[in-house]
Amino acid sequence: MRILAPLLILSLTLAGCGFPGVHKNPVIQGNQFKETAMNRVEIGMTEAQVQFLLGNPITTNSFNPDRWIYLERVDLDGEIQTNQYLIVQFEGGRVASLARDAGGSPSDPLATIDTTPPDPQPTPRWWWPF
Repeated sequence: MRILAPLLILSLTLAGCGFPGVHKNPVIQGNQFKETAMNRVEIGMTEAQVQFLLGNPITTNSFNPDRWIYLERVDLDGEIQTNQYLIVQFEGGRVASLARDAGGSPSDPLATIDTTPPDPQPTPRWWWPF
């Protein structure tokens, strides 16, 4: 009888370790989109107002700083479940256009969306620095 109680406790402990239904939390990367905040963004808002509603963008286009890109990615067990983008284009410090998209490759999520050509570089003067 003395050995039966520890053996029962040991077997119950080991049986609990092999439970097949382990819960895994989804991993949310980037910005967390809230529909109430996204629906409040309107054409004509300032950059500060957009940043107040949505937070900092995940990236800005290095060739066009007036283009802000917000990304929300949900990853569950190593597989991407959703990829959502919000692209805000500014002109003169105010929102000129909004674009929402979903999808994209996990390795390069902005390849299908960010096609803005770089700004033209000024031509150097032949007489400079004289």
